[in-house]
Amino acid sequence: MTTLLRPSLGTLLIGALSAAFFFWLAAVSFATGKHPATTLGTALCFSLLGLMALPMVADYFFARHRLSDEAIDFGRRFGGRGTMRWADVRRVRFSPTMKWFVLEDQARIRARVSANLTGLPEFARLVLAHVPSEAIDKKTHKLLVDASVGRRPRVWL
Repeated sequence: MTTLLRPSLGTLLIGALSAAFFFWLAAVSFATGKHPATTLGTALCFSLLGLMALPMVADYFFARHRLSDEAIDFGRRFGGRGTMRWADVRRVRFSPTMKWFVLEDQARIRARVSANLTGLPEFARLVLAHVPSEAIDKKTHKLLVDASVGRRPRVWL
């Protein structure tokens, strides 16, 4: 059995619309500003905000993971793929700041699985079934148990 974990279409829409909005504001600011220093500074600020939205777009296309009973084939935000066998996982933790689960193997390779991905309950069930319990800290274990029955970790404050 193979399960695909992927971001929802909402991730792409929010990222793309946010980037487009801020790049549009930068263009308008630059084209209609009266004072050159203020115009350039404002346009740069809006451009930076637009760039900050692009990782959401990259996540939609690259951060897809394929799960099986033996391993996780994971994608990284800016490309590149890797495979990690469940038996090789030496540490699982949840990053409350980034809202993702971090799996680390003996070679210190890390796979990051966002709490917003579709298919998260199956991921949680596989981790609980195949990863040694001593590799999972207590807080993460509780989050995985909750996720396995459909209760996702809190993503927003």
